[in-house]
Formats: sequence, structure tokens, C-alpha cells
Amino acid sequence: MPMNTLEPKAVWKHFFTICSIPHPSHHEKALAEALAGWAAARGLSAAIDAAGNLVIRKPASAGREKARGVILQAHLDMVPQKSGGTAHDFERDPIRPRVDPANPAWMVATDTTLGADNGIGVAMALAALEDKALSHGPLECLFTVNEEDGMGGARDLDSALLSGTLLLNLDGEDSDELTIGCAGTIRTAAELSYPTQTPPDGLEWFEASVGGLLGGHSGVDIDKGRLNATLALVSLLAKPHEQIHLALISGGTAANAIPREARAVVGMPAGRADSFRAAFRMEAGKARVAAGDKDPGFTASIDPLADAASLPGRVLGPAGAESMLAILGAMPNGLVAMEPDMPGLIRTSLNLGQLSGAAKGGSFMLETMVMVRSSSDAEKERLGATVEKRLAGAADHGWNVSQKKLAESPAWTPNQASPLLALTKAVYRELFGKDPKVSSTHGGLETGLFRPRFPSWDMISIGPTIQYPHSPDERVDIASVARSYRFVKELLARL
Repeated sequence: MPMNTLEPKAVWKHFFTICSIPHPSHHEKALAEALAGWAAARGLSAAIDAAGNLVIRKPASAGREKARGVILQAHLDMVPQKSGGTAHDFERDPIRPRVDPANPAWMVATDTTLGADNGIGVAMALAALEDKALSHGPLECLFTVNEEDGMGGARDLDSALLSGTLLLNLDGEDSDELTIGCAGTIRTAAELSYPTQTPPDGLEWFEASVGGLLGGHSGVDIDKGRLNATLALVSLLAKPHEQIHLALISGGTAANAIPREARAVVGMPAGRADSFRAAFRMEAGKARVAAGDKDPGFTASIDPLADAASLPGRVLGPAGAESMLAILGAMPNGLVAMEPDMPGLIRTSLNLGQLSGAAKGGSFMLETMVMVRSSSDAEKERLGATVEKRLAGAADHGWNVSQKKLAESPAWTPNQASPLLALTKAVYRELFGKDPKVSSTHGGLETGLFRPRFPSWDMISIGPTIQYPHSPDERVDIASVARSYRFVKELLARL
């Protein structure tokens, strides 16, 4: 299917332009400036605030000047995830979208995340801005930055830029669903250090790795039983109960993505190397069986290090390595609780999204990033405190520990009595001949931050059908984009 024939043409045109401009979290400036220039060329007012958020305004259609102002809201950044072995630089290289040759109903990217989360939402808002036939009241399009790594844009938004009171968040991921609530989040970073030592002579060095996992979004995919590559590797290294020397360990690249790959470089006394490798492989076989169809691509390997000459002169010795594996292995992770009154809805979870450890100077520096989610702010705080306490316990084993809370967002509590929800349900029923699903999401939405700052806003979240976000398998249902844009246009005409 030629991509220039996809409908609606305006939406896809904008989406492909967005894909051509690199825009991972913290690097959205070029995209924001390009869109501001696009707006100015069309006589539309545009402003970028100190945080980097972009607002584009379009006057009301004739006769709609007294209608309530509507805000179309989407985020500019995307999660940068790529397939193993792919030489893609998200700060320099464009995303390469393509119609999936195996299933042409879907749009995917070549070896990376597609960025439909939330590029399609941005594209729909831009299409609405340039549609001269569209009937609407005063329209503001808010494009936030850094949603995927702490929601800094929404947190630091200059409220003076906005006057609307009805907000359509275009970050939904199911075209048949209206989202009216979301989980709150905490992102906690920790830095642990332990004295290194010179590795003794006669060690054999190996690279151990876990890969082939599905990974996915740490909110919407956390209940699917998928393995966390980092913790799977930690378990495989710990199970043989052998004393190891550790040169490095790493896994995961984003707090809000379940790690798909992890690797470590370990050294063993020559006389114990064979038994260690045998035990590692036996445990890997058990893990592969346990993963089953939840992670069918699971692989684990331990092979002689190809370039032993590159090893650092200092490494983490057996005592430090043993305590590190024990601390990480005891960390809570994954699904914690489901909502008791809403079948199928996740209540609380956490994800060890990033881990990196290597010798720096005279210390082995271990850095972690954990993301906690819950629809209960109290439960979120308790679980966050549990994570901090577990990591702080490393001090009892000789580690220096420093922790900080990087970002926190409150839960967005559903409002079933919302007038906007009532209208949105009615419009959906008229357009598509069925009732929409009404739900809350375990993913984080910027609406959670907007609610306490803008209590008068009536808000809802909608969007096309997106699967496997925050992973290279991300895809968007092409037909659902057309349905979602039709829905947005009809809502603007009615609001």
C-alpha cells in the first residue's frame, strides 16, 4: 500500500514530517521550532514557553466565537527504543515508518519505536489546525515536551498561554476507548558505589547476556507476565552461587519501558569457570521454559569475552558482586495489584527500567532507575518508599547509597459525571453505532498533572489503536487513525 494514499492524507502527511525530525525526550526543540514556523507561515499564533512547550492558536469559526475554548493536547517526545544491533541515533536519525509488509493494516517503523505515541496525536491536531472547512470554537493546540521521561513539560507549563476549559488529550491508545483516569507515577534514581579491586591473575572472563524479550510499556504491558531482562540476568548470575568478579552490567534504557536486553562481563577463577557456565545454562533453560508464550523469544548466553584486553584495571570483587545480586534480586518488580472493582485494570506496579554498573576511578558505580505506578497516590507513595528502603539497605553491605526522586505525578481520578464524557459517548455512538469503552489507564497521562492546576477543566483522553508502545514492535492501526480523526473533528463541531 503506497503511503501517500493513506487517509486522512493531512494526518499522515504531518506524521511523516514528525518522523523526519528527531524528537526523543529532552530533544524536542527542533520539532517544536519547525511546528511554530509551520504555524506562522499559515497566519496562526504560536508561542513556546520557557519549558519548551508549544501552543498554537486558531480563532473560532464564524458564528462559533462564543463557544467554550477547546484544547487539543499531545506530547512532542517519543521513547527511543531500538532493536538489538541497530545503529540508530535517535538524536540525529529520522524514524523510518513503513506499512507492515506482514500485515498491511498496521504502520510500523524500521528497527525502532514508531513514535505513534504520541506523534499521531500531534499530527491530528495539526490537521485540525489547517482544515479550513472544520467548524470549531476557539481552538488551542498544546504540544508538551518530555512527557515520556518525567512529564516535565506539563509540570512547568506556562498556564498564561491557555484560555480553553475543555481538553481533549490525544494520547489514547485504543480507538474504541474513552479514558477518564490514569495512574500516578514516581521515578526514583539511585546511585550506589562500592570500592573496586584489582582482579587476580588467572581469571577467565565471559560475557553473559539475556535478550529476545518482548519488553513493552511499563504501564499497559506490565500485567502480561513478560520478563524484565535485567532481573532475569541478575537471577542467572546469582543462581550458581559462585563467587564472581564483575567488570560491568547493564540493562534497559528507559524507566517506562520493560527491559528487553541485558548484559554483564564476569570473571571466574579458571578452575570454576566450566561449572559456572554449566549452571548458568541450566538455569537459562529453566527460565526459557518458564517464559513460555509470554516471552517466546527469550535467549540467554554466556561466552568467552572476545576482547579481554579491553577490561578495566579495577573491577567489583566477589563480596560486592554477591551483595549487589542479592539486593537487586530482592527488589519488588512488575505487577503488584489489580483494581478490585474494575476487572482487568491494573492498580499498582513498578519497573526497574534502567541499570548500569561499571568501574569509575576507585569505585564500582551502579545506577538504577525505577518507575512506580498506582491509581492510589497513597499506595504509590508506600511502594516508592519500599523501593528506596530496599536500596538503602545496600549500605549494610558496604555500599554508599544516594537516591533522589526525579519526578512524581498524581493520579487522575475518573469523573463519571463529566459533561464532556456524556457528550463524547453520545458522539461516538452516533458515529460508530456502538457504545465506547470507558476506562482508566495504568499508563501515565499529563491530565494527572493538569487536574490540580486547572480544576475547572473538563478532560478526556482519546486516540487511535496503538500496540506495543515503548518497544521496537510499536505499531498503529491505520484504519483507526481515520476513525479517530473523524471523531476529533465531530467533537470539535459539537463542543
